Amino acid sequence: MKIFDIHTHVFPDAIAARTVEMLGEKAKIDPVYDGSRAGLIEQMRVAGIKAALNCPIATRPEQVSSINRWAAENNASPVYSLGSVHPETEDKAGVLAKVLESGLPGIKLHPEYQEFDLLDPRMTPVWTLCEREGLMIMLHAGADIAFEAPYRSDPVRIRQLMDAYPDLKLVAAHFGSWRMWDAVAEELCGTPVYLDTSFTLGIIDDAMFVDIIRRHGAERVVFGTDTPWRSQAEDVEHFSRLPLSKDERRLILWENARGLVG
Repeated sequence: MKIFDIHTHVFPDAIAARTVEMLGEKAKIDPVYDGSRAGLIEQMRVAGIKAALNCPIATRPEQVSSINRWAAENNASPVYSLGSVHPETEDKAGVLAKVLESGLPGIKLHPEYQEFDLLDPRMTPVWTLCEREGLMIMLHAGADIAFEAPYRSDPVRIRQLMDAYPDLKLVAAHFGSWRMWDAVAEELCGTPVYLDTSFTLGIIDDAMFVDIIRRHGAERVVFGTDTPWRSQAEDVEHFSRLPLSKDERRLILWENARGLVG
């Protein structure tokens, strides 16, 4: 069965090793590879993963142009890429227009690193334009081991966002909100949001994981790992042990991501 990892991180060769080392120190976690595109492709080969999506984050507005330019230049099989935008970006419409023109399927946003709340007025143009143009948004959701509570995203806020923008092509990373899975089951199951599995397998109870999939619908769940912070091979192996049907696996491992990324 083909596998698409919808949540990975790669960096330009010149800064890859240094960047993952710095981020690993901040999060107190050791990366499993060097953060380079070639390193990810080798990890994919070992894990039996056919395609992956890079999810870059612009932590400062002046990074947006260079990140999106590099993402567009490296948006090719087997590792595709999102772009990014920052809450303090002045010309958000112009940035998103370039994302579309360059063939990127969408953007990655991280409320903690980028310091915004989901209902922050600065983000209204982003939600509006992405909904109108059909751009995918990969959103870090819930807690983050590199930051302390209170957190800027949670299932209630995500549901409020989806209520306001029901056609938004939103992926709530880390199974809807990391370490907030009781609230995910209560607030997000049955809504239009997609849930990715990144950095959750072996952390969330398997029975709860499968229950949320069944309650939400496998057609709105996508496989992701968050590598280099997780081993792709280990996550693939763990996923293979879950009591899911062949159709559920096909949707989660490949079909849903293919539809989102195009």
